[in-house]
Parts: sequence; C-alpha cells; structure tokens
Amino acid sequence: MSKMVMVALWFLVGLFLLIGGIAGMGTLYVTGICLVIAGLLIIVLAIKKAMWKNAEMSAPAK
Repeated sequence: MSKMVMVALWFLVGLFLLIGGIAGMGTLYVTGICLVIAGLLIIVLAIKKAMWKNAEMSAPAK
C-alpha cells in the first residue's frame, strides 16, 4: 500500500471518530469528548505522516 493511501485511510478514520464524537455528545458526553480528542489526534498523526520523509531517501549522516 502506498504512503498516500495509508495517510488517506488514517485521515478518514480520524474524521469518522470526530463525527461520531460530535454526534454522540447528546447522549454520552464523556464518550463524545473522548472520540473527538481521538479523532483530532489521528488526523494530526495522518498529517504528520504525510509530511514525514523516509530515512533512506535523505542524505546519509556523516
């Protein structure tokens, strides 16, 4: 699986958690907050993973 496909899947998982957390805030407030936080963290992880450069592609350390 390519890197961008993996990032897109992580982003979608984060987005679903975020939407589920916002939708669930009416019934279970604490669970909704936890899902929103988890969704935001996964979206940040996906963005960070998209910007991450592979070690084998960069110049070797001296």
